[in-house]
Amino acid sequence: MPFKTLLQKTGLVAILRGVKPDEIVAIGEKLYAAGFRLIEIPMNSPEALQSISLLRDALPKDCLVGAGTVLSVEQVVAVKEAGGQIIVMPHCDTAVIRRARALGMYCAPGVATPTEAFAAIEHGANAIKLFP
Repeated sequence: MPFKTLLQKTGLVAILRGVKPDEIVAIGEKLYAAGFRLIEIPMNSPEALQSISLLRDALPKDCLVGAGTVLSVEQVVAVKEAGGQIIVMPHCDTAVIRRARALGMYCAPGVATPTEAFAAIEHGANAIKLFP
């Protein structure tokens, strides 16, 4: 199911900050059973790429798994290789947005100004995170 549809349907993204790989599947399965279909693992979590891979393998395909706190194009590639489908960013780096979209991933950059929001949308962002 597309990112936008899942976001509209559930209204929430589960963020598993600080969760270790040996805990990730059990937590992910409980979140899935509770109705979550969008799960983000921040890149500054312990062994985030391993957790993304484990969760992607464990959950049904109607659940999108990805990374948050993505800061670079290199991280986008690593997340894709781990099986991630979503990139969430704290900033609006258009190179990161373009790379994520080129790899067929959903991307939600962080923005604080109208200029950043329009740049994000112009470069293919599927959603934007608004910061006050």
